[in-house]
Amino acid sequence: MNFIDLDYVKEIYRPRELESYKGNFGHTLILCGSSGMVGAGFFASMGAVKSGSGLTTLGTYRETFDIFSIKLNEVMLLNLDEINILDNLEKFSCIVFGSGFGINQKNEHLLKELLSNFPKPIVIDADGLTMLAKNSNLDFLKNRTYPTILTPHYGEFSRLTNLDIEYIKVNRVAIAKEFAQKYSCILLLKDHKTLITNGENIFINTTGNSVMATGGMGDVLSGIIGSFISQKYSPLDATLLGTYIHGKSGEHFSESYYCTTPTDIINILPKIIKGIEF
Repeated sequence: MNFIDLDYVKEIYRPRELESYKGNFGHTLILCGSSGMVGAGFFASMGAVKSGSGLTTLGTYRETFDIFSIKLNEVMLLNLDEINILDNLEKFSCIVFGSGFGINQKNEHLLKELLSNFPKPIVIDADGLTMLAKNSNLDFLKNRTYPTILTPHYGEFSRLTNLDIEYIKVNRVAIAKEFAQKYSCILLLKDHKTLITNGENIFINTTGNSVMATGGMGDVLSGIIGSFISQKYSPLDATLLGTYIHGKSGEHFSESYYCTTPTDIINILPKIIKGIEF
């Protein structure tokens, strides 16, 4: 078992070369957010931007396109009702799918198509996990050549495994490892001490606390992980590094604040990341 602390992430982290430009840091596609849940798309997108994604694009539907056009100045937009996203995937380095995206047939079909046809890593959270748990959709993971990162909390993981939450909590190491092996994925099981496994090794994060206990935090985390994948970190290293930084950002506020928000975390990310160098 490995513990993700500052010494560990220093081994993973790569400072930026001064002569680098946006093309060196990838292009992250965010498929998150829907009517009534635009915050999820905003948090995931800005989590990617503020953790260093060279380019970030949000794919959304007509009903929320104008809202996101106002909220997201640093993010490019694609109207999914006007283009076939499956014909426009070659420029993206990583896809983040699911946060507040909406659970419906259209999005479930899109998820299956992406798992079958996108030849790069995909990070799946929230509504994406709920759709993945339906029918035999998990089988799509087994046939993927490229990594898939799943980021469930206990409720979502219970739906994915059909196991009781309390049983999972008691046996989480064995269950998580077996699941990641069976479905050829990287599993991030959210908790006070988040567990990450690729089916071979177990990692326990050492950062974060209850100051972060508010909606939208997981959306930010998914965006951060997708961003680091786009920046050419391995999917496992991106997940480990992103989880540590996300929790460390929360700890920054816990010194002086009773609680914090996803927007607070987003805004402090560049400072926390830079702090790894010192």
